[in-house]
Amino acid sequence: MKVILDTSFLIELKRGNKKAVEALKKRKDKCEDIIVSMLTVYELFVGANYIWKKHGNAKEMIIIDDMLKSLTVVPVDLDVVKKASSVKAELMLRGMDVPDLDILIACSDDAEILTFDKDFNPLKELGFKITFLGDDDE
Repeated sequence: MKVILDTSFLIELKRGNKKAVEALKKRKDKCEDIIVSMLTVYELFVGANYIWKKHGNAKEMIIIDDMLKSLTVVPVDLDVVKKASSVKAELMLRGMDVPDLDILIACSDDAEILTFDKDFNPLKELGFKITFLGDDDE
């Protein structure tokens, strides 16, 4: 079993969110790989660079670098783009909208996606395994 950690999940994990910590603990014995998309890395570093530029604090960059050491970062290659474009077209036919970055992240690998971002939920209808850990009213 593999899991993909979305940006929102990693942010919550960094904050010590109990749901995030428990979700990983629950899967640790069955999980063969923990994956993040290169797009998630991009999103995390955007935030870290913003903090650096605004406050002169490099702590976020160090935390992200340390976090990434234990994860498998997967690129957004042609196969991911082809799969994501097909998913986007199917969502459009169904009158559903999911942000492009979220679709690309979901298409990074055939794995369970752990997220606090409800934008991923419509992908369940297309067979993606999405575990939404946020509150329903978010």
